[in-house]
Amino acid sequence: MTLRSIIGPGRYKHAALALLAAGLAVVAASLVPSRLDLGAEALRLCLQISVAVTVCALFLAYLFIGRISEDRRQITESEQRFRRAMEDSAIGIAIVSLDGRILQTNPAFATMLGYSRGEIEALTFFQITHPDDLQIGRETMAGLRAGTVDTFHFEKRYLKKDGTPVWANLAGSVIRDGRRGRPLYLVSQIEDIDARKQAEARITEAETRWNFALAGAGQGVWDFDIRKGGTTYSATWVK
Repeated sequence: MTLRSIIGPGRYKHAALALLAAGLAVVAASLVPSRLDLGAEALRLCLQISVAVTVCALFLAYLFIGRISEDRRQITESEQRFRRAMEDSAIGIAIVSLDGRILQTNPAFATMLGYSRGEIEALTFFQITHPDDLQIGRETMAGLRAGTVDTFHFEKRYLKKDGTPVWANLAGSVIRDGRRGRPLYLVSQIEDIDARKQAEARITEAETRWNFALAGAGQGVWDFDIRKGGTTYSATWVK
């Protein structure tokens, strides 16, 4: 990180000009008397001007340095808040490059997939994604790089370290360069929804088996919901 990147190009230029003016004033004060045959009054005026310019330039430089220190303090505090929120989050958080490399994760995401943080940060998102869900990930990445997608939200399956698939709700957004709008990386939030998905699968399976049993027996059933005032019929009843 350079001084220019911290304070911005405009302020950097002004600070440099202030310091340059101070330097030129000092140089002028030392060279002019030796090169010109000036009277005492003119020499004193020259020195007064050079001192005034130097003081003003140093004062401006002091103000800019103070602003730089304040900007750096705010950046440090912001980074600390983000790091603390990431570490303490109950759901997984990952910072991912535009080519899918996992740059940083939190403990919740590593634990969710059975990895240590060092292990998972050596992988790519594609390596921990279920093969059937790779395409949607590639399409999302392509849209983010092209600038046609800024946020994303969908369900997908990850692969744990032992190869077991786990369902997750993935949501995130792209972080862009503040000056040029160029995409830099992604911040993703990953919520484990595997228990919910398994419960839904069990309900669907039970309904399928129930309908199969009714069809085999040639029976039909209906259900009246008193609260909602609606009636549900089995497939065999409708037939």
